[in-house]
Amino acid sequence: MATRRQWWWWCLLLLAAWCCAAAAQSPPAADPLQSKCQGDFGKLTDCMDYATGHAASPSSTCCGDAGDTEKARPECLCYIIQQVHTGRNQVQSLGLRFDRLMALPAACNLPNSNVSLCISEC
Repeated sequence: MATRRQWWWWCLLLLAAWCCAAAAQSPPAADPLQSKCQGDFGKLTDCMDYATGHAASPSSTCCGDAGDTEKARPECLCYIIQQVHTGRNQVQSLGLRFDRLMALPAACNLPNSNVSLCISEC
């Protein structure tokens, strides 16, 4: 299990590096959420087992991190879901499942979270 978690950390680190590189190569106004939400990708590493379908339900740590993100920056939770929905190769290579991310707020019992609205913003 520790090896798997380390692998996910490396994947998320690479994703964060990709986000930084993409932000540096594009004008700042091109995607302001990319830099704003960069840290939230890392915060949600405890959700990887659930988001990839390896766990039937999210861990309490995952739900805590998702709840913190949803309260502080709800647009970032949407942004992460949008990245998976649009199928960007760097995000898709992590094995994240769109249906699992859409179900995350309900699985974590997050009040007032309607992530279906996130997709209409794509």
